[in-house]
Amino acid sequence: SQNKATTPPPPNNYISITMTTRVPLSTDDIISPSPDGKDSYYAKIPILRRRATTTGDSKKDPICVIVVGMAGSGKTTLMAQLQKSLNLRDDGDGDDNAAANNNNTADIESTSPPQSKRAGYAINLDPAAKYIPFSSSIDIRDTVDYIEVMRQHKLGPNGAILTCLNLFATKFDQVMAILERRAFPLENGDGEEKSDDDKKSDGGPPAKEEDEAKSKTDETQQQQQQHVNNNNTKALDDTDDTTTPNTTTTTTSNNSPLDYILIDTPGQIEAFTWSASGTIVTSALATTFPTVLAFVVDTPRCAASVHTFMSNMLYACSMLYRAKLPMVIVLNKIDIVGCEFVKEWMEDYDSFQEALDDASSANGYSDEMAGGGSGYYASLTRSLSLVLDEFYNHLHKVGVSAATGEGVEEFWTVVEQAAEDYEEGYLVDLKNRVEEQRMKERAMQRVGARKLVRDLQEDGQL
Repeated sequence: SQNKATTPPPPNNYISITMTTRVPLSTDDIISPSPDGKDSYYAKIPILRRRATTTGDSKKDPICVIVVGMAGSGKTTLMAQLQKSLNLRDDGDGDDNAAANNNNTADIESTSPPQSKRAGYAINLDPAAKYIPFSSSIDIRDTVDYIEVMRQHKLGPNGAILTCLNLFATKFDQVMAILERRAFPLENGDGEEKSDDDKKSDGGPPAKEEDEAKSKTDETQQQQQQHVNNNNTKALDDTDDTTTPNTTTTTTSNNSPLDYILIDTPGQIEAFTWSASGTIVTSALATTFPTVLAFVVDTPRCAASVHTFMSNMLYACSMLYRAKLPMVIVLNKIDIVGCEFVKEWMEDYDSFQEALDDASSANGYSDEMAGGGSGYYASLTRSLSLVLDEFYNHLHKVGVSAATGEGVEEFWTVVEQAAEDYEEGYLVDLKNRVEEQRMKERAMQRVGARKLVRDLQEDGQL
């Protein structure tokens, strides 16, 4: 028995293979792609999946507008005006409460454009807002309590906002599921609103089982609704009439597809644009719907200081570089100061240089301090303006008054143009990134397959 040849056992990381006939295997045979191939990668990204499985008509996708801007620029008031233009509000109690608690709402209603057939969906991501003048279908304040976060975690205002956004981002996949069901009701045949009809039309379970399942579902829905009503009643009892929190009162029973999704962000712009949660939210929306950034600018403040205008544009440039999404510069408060001078600065480099010279002479600053001459500050100012001149060529701009509603219809036109840039820019780049990642994974698989073939050959199993 000692002379009998024995085969050493294979290592633990090997799988024992019994082969009756030795068949030469190549690397391509071992890592042959799955039947769906490329589509398996596209299936992970909703908007690419829809483009691959449909005729590619992007007009059916709702446009997501993320409203950002410096504190005090009028983002929330603009959201209310945009909601009015889309006729988002119902005749429910939530609208009556909102109108009663905001003195400016009556003015907005009186100056809003005629009702249109466009459908929209509003989301509030500002956890620190005590009151918002629009009705949000999804509100972060219904999920996290800003004051309680400050108290429990011993945080300041900005830290509490960041923490609230981080907590909300952990459940943002549920928000995206709600948005997809609402945006594409006809494509979600297994949704709640169509489940009973689909079971009947598809020849579902027997009548007895169907009735039992339906009765259980109705009972569960009644319990959930009772729980929601109790929570809403408690919330209303614990707050004053002037600080009634905005709950999900705009849930509509209309199954028509959405045209727009409006996202209101916190007043502290850094809390959203430079945080991990803000990146998660932006990426999730951009990979599901055509997404546009609406950067709101305080026009009167830009008229008072040309350097304030440049600071706003630099921040907008950094956001564009970070998000890689098409951007619309919304010149707000044109009912106070017109926006033609800002558009001229963005379109004519020499005009902006003249404004810099005029500002330096009017304020009585020295050339080095105000932008003229050859000092460091002067060189920096003119160099930045030259960089921004190229940046302006890729921007859409529109003047809007959030108080009177002037320019809102033009805003929607510009948003449609920016959505086309999304299709031609961000979506193409997204496809390239997916393909690049796919090729990297395929290359890693080939390397692993070559190692496997070499080891099998050394062991005499191949």
